[in-house]
Amino acid sequence: MLLSAIAGLMGAFAFAVLIRVPRRDLAFAALAGLVSGFVYAAAGGIGLHSIAQVLLAAVAAGTLSEILARVRRAPATVFLMPGLIPLVPGLLAYHAMYALLRGEYLTGAALAVETLYWAAAIGVGIALVLTVSRSFAARRPLAGKPPARREQ
Repeated sequence: MLLSAIAGLMGAFAFAVLIRVPRRDLAFAALAGLVSGFVYAAAGGIGLHSIAQVLLAAVAAGTLSEILARVRRAPATVFLMPGLIPLVPGLLAYHAMYALLRGEYLTGAALAVETLYWAAAIGVGIALVLTVSRSFAARRPLAGKPPARREQ
């Protein structure tokens, strides 16, 4: 579990450097990778299915990204993208393509479908967090500013 968390931290940090996350936010972007790697491994440790593991880890990375975005006054994407890197099913997609190229069509198709499930779980996890955070942000007006008027 600890090894997965550290691998998530290192992968997220490297990706954050690659996409040029500002220096002041690099450690926090890596923290998002640490959290997603840890949650993924912990969910697997209690026996959850791999799709549920990815969904929970994506929700954790999204939640942390939204919190860090407000605390650090930066876009949530700065923390979210590196935080999701440990969850990307790259090896699974590679194995799917390799099986298809070898002519093992049933195995390749099954692996490709599982890859799509992983991608969908990541997307659903992000969407859940964004929906909840945006609904809370819409209810609370900004301090000191009158509500915006609608033009008709």
